[in-house]
Amino acid sequence: MILSTDFLLSLIIVALILGTSAELVDMQESRLSEEFREGHVNQKAAAAADILVNTPGDPPSWEKIPVSACKSPGLAVPGERGTISYEKFRKLQSRPELLGRAFQGMRVQLVLRPINSSIRPLVAGENISGDEISVMRIPVNCNFLSGHVIKLQKAVCPCGHPENWTCMNFRFNSSLDYYLISDSPEGSWMLDTGNSHIDEVDLIYGSVKLNLTGEGVAWLHVHGGGWVSVVALPRGSRDYLMSPDYFRVQPCVLEVITAPF
Repeated sequence: MILSTDFLLSLIIVALILGTSAELVDMQESRLSEEFREGHVNQKAAAAADILVNTPGDPPSWEKIPVSACKSPGLAVPGERGTISYEKFRKLQSRPELLGRAFQGMRVQLVLRPINSSIRPLVAGENISGDEISVMRIPVNCNFLSGHVIKLQKAVCPCGHPENWTCMNFRFNSSLDYYLISDSPEGSWMLDTGNSHIDEVDLIYGSVKLNLTGEGVAWLHVHGGGWVSVVALPRGSRDYLMSPDYFRVQPCVLEVITAPF
């Protein structure tokens, strides 16, 4: 009887040990499976983010064509790896469903945070919450509206201004609106088109619309001041302009927030 009781007790102990071991094995397998799944999802998201940031998309001008013709969006300015296009990002803001073509099987949100605090962050995509969120922070540049800045040609001033003046010219036409942009209120400027003339006036921080009509060559004369340039925008496209910082390429951090469906 004693032997039988000891034997039964041993069987019970062995069963408990085997049961605990099996449960531990199942837990370990479950944990490894979850880690593998999480690693696979993160790798997939990282690969999609790399393509999004470093390629212009397929086709490269997808932001200018119907959404149905876009095979896959990309944010890069063509030929400028690491610089993302403001226009492409704005397109994703208005048509966030396009992100699903870049991040298949995932929910995604993009947050573009300029290092320059005077420029507001931009957000595209859906708000994401839950326990399986992955966040990647990628240093990039953004061109914002710098593509609208006109290349001004310096030349011998027809007005005979001395060396403390900067005199430049540019061509204009009636299809565009032109603005003088300055990041400093120090200094003054003049404008001459041959048919019209603006006498010397003080610079201001921000923008001044240049009332140019027809087509021809305009001369801009700047005395002192900081960064001064001229931008050209489609006629009637804006009632006001953003700060001068928007017209220069800016360093940013792109946050890519993803989660599986």
